[in-house]
Parts: sequence; structure tokens; C-alpha cells
Amino acid sequence: MRLPAQVRSGRPAPPRTPGQTAGSPDTPAPLTAATPLIPPGDELRYALHRRLALASLTCGLPVLTIMGVLEARSPSASAQLLGLYAVMALLCVWGILRVLRRSRLEGALRTIVAFNVVFVAVQAYAAGAGQSASAAQTGFSMLLMLIANSVLGYLVFEARRAGLLALGSFALAVVAGLLGFSRHGGTDMALPSVQLYLSTGTILLLLHALAWYKSRFVSQAQEQLRLEHEARTDPLTGLPNRRHLYQQIAALLEPAGEDQPEPEPRGSVIMFDIDHFKRVNDLHGHLAGDSALAHVAGLLRASAQAGETPGRWGGEEFMLVLPGLDEAGALRRAQTLRDLLHASLHPQVGLLTASFGVSACRASDDLSRLVARADVAMYRAKAGGRDRIEAASSGGP
Repeated sequence: MRLPAQVRSGRPAPPRTPGQTAGSPDTPAPLTAATPLIPPGDELRYALHRRLALASLTCGLPVLTIMGVLEARSPSASAQLLGLYAVMALLCVWGILRVLRRSRLEGALRTIVAFNVVFVAVQAYAAGAGQSASAAQTGFSMLLMLIANSVLGYLVFEARRAGLLALGSFALAVVAGLLGFSRHGGTDMALPSVQLYLSTGTILLLLHALAWYKSRFVSQAQEQLRLEHEARTDPLTGLPNRRHLYQQIAALLEPAGEDQPEPEPRGSVIMFDIDHFKRVNDLHGHLAGDSALAHVAGLLRASAQAGETPGRWGGEEFMLVLPGLDEAGALRRAQTLRDLLHASLHPQVGLLTASFGVSACRASDDLSRLVARADVAMYRAKAGGRDRIEAASSGGP
């Protein structure tokens, strides 16, 4: 299972601008009622829970089916157990479909856990009373379901509450089994039942220890991901910051391996600066200035295509890293950005324009040279009257 896109790319999901439609290539898929909303930083926990839920439900379905068939073929089949087997199998199918459709899982898993508790209690009583085809078989099946239910509990609740649920379910199974045994059971099943219960209790303790370890591991991994995200993200605009842009440009300039042909073209960068931004702050205030920066960042993010990296270079300067695009293609992308700025007025400031500098990678380039050319081209656009696009190739080396 793949993590969500913002985790893989490091780029937040683009907001929809007023002119975009749901079918346009630059527009993210619309959220629906079935789309799970993942809190920031919880992507890793969410992905692990979905995988474990799918594995548990997929393993539980054939076990329930086999046990139901064996019970149905026995001369003294229990109608209660057959009904519970059918209900639990249907619940497993329902849960699997919700996982595959990427629907919310918490409510579904809680429902399955609740039915499992009832199922375990009925099975424990039937095993103790010897009311099914095979008391030993039913008892063993019940303990497996108890373990599976505990796994699901750790997917739904935090470790402490899930541990209490597992302990409570185990105690309920013991009480139900003893009740059935005291009323209808025989002494020949006493020792095997005790051995099974002791083994299951040990497995539940081990499961709780593993769940605690997983919780600590995921928490530490989430904290590491959060710190890494903060280190490479501009807090005002949510775009990648200069540090992350440096990494993307370095990857652009990285030579191909000996057995791989050198890509041609290797790529380009667009650097642009909002025109007269000091005037925006002076006339409208710094809060409006921050809003204007966020407005431009949203347009840049929404227009970025697959593989491109938009970012905030610093102050009112932004950058777009374009792998595999030559200077002519980068100039067209810059014109698209310029047109987008003209078409998208800020509600308070009004029209925002920018001066663009475009530079394509050259054979002898390093990071400093490539960025310096884009910077010089951008300031040449400012000197030429602003709201312009200049290519580095048109202004010298």
C-alpha cells in the first residue's frame, strides 16, 4: 500500500482555484464522504493500520468459512454457531471492501470487534458445554478468534485501552467456558481447555508487548517525519523551502550512471519575484502581504505538473524546478504562470505581477551557476520594466 501523495512528494495537496474544474489535470480529486481525512503526521500510522486490518480480515474470512462448513456437516450442528459464523464472515467481507475502497475504518472495526466479543463468549460456552460437533475444535477456534479480535482492538484503540479490551474478552471467555463446563461439560476436556487458555493468555501478553513496541516505534517515526517536513517546508506558504529546492536542483544536476545515457535536456529552473512587494506591505499591511504570498504560492502549487517542484526561495521570491524541460519549455511554463497571476486577482491587493528569470541546465553547471543565471535573468526582467520574462541565454553566459 502506498502512502498518501503528500508524503511521497513532500508537496502539499494543491488547493482548488476558482477557475479549476474537477476534471482538469491540475486539480486534485475532490473529497467525498468516504475519503478518510488524515491528520498531518498520521500518514504512517494510517497506512500501517490499513495493512494490518486487511491482513487480519483476509485471514479471518477463510477460517470462519472452514469452521462454518465443518459445523454444518456435523450430526449435532449448533444453529447458534452457524448463524454467528455467517454473520462474522459477512462482517469480514464488509471490512475488506471498506479497506479496498479506502473508506473510514474506525466504525467498521469497532462493529467487528463488538460482534467478535459476543462470538467468543458463545463459542466459549459451547466449547465448555460440549454442544458443538467437536468441543476441542470449537474451543480452539474461539481462542483464535479471541487473538484476532485483540489484533483488531489494537488497530482501533490506543495500546492501553486495547489491552484492557483483550483482558476483558479473555476473562469473559474464561467465565463463559467455565459456565458451560459446570452445567454440561465433562472432566475429560478440563486439562486440554486449561492448557489452551494458558497458551492463549501468553500469546495475548506477547501481542500487547508487540503493540506497545509498535506504538513507540510509530510515534518516534512520526516525530522524525514531522521534523523532516518542518525542515524542508516554508511555514507561511506550505511550499518546499530553499533547503528542499537545493536538493531538487542537485538531483537535476546529478550526472547519470556510467551505463546510462545522459538525459537531454536535463532540466530548467524558473525564479520569479513579486513586483513592488514592499509597496503591498506599506499600503495594505504585513498581514495582507502574507496573504499575497500565500495567494501566489497557491497559484504556483496549483499550476505545478507531475515531477515539478514549486518552492519559496525566500522573501517574495519563488522558484519552480523543471526536470527534463529545456529553456523553450521553461519559457512557456513561465508564461503560463504570468498569465495565471494576471487572471487571479488577490481579493485585497488586487493584481499581483512578477518578474521571471529562466535558466536551463548546461553541461558544466553546478548548483551555484545555474541559480545565479536564473537570478541575473530575473533582475534583468525587473530592470526592463517588471512583469516580464527573461531567459538566461539571452543575456550572456
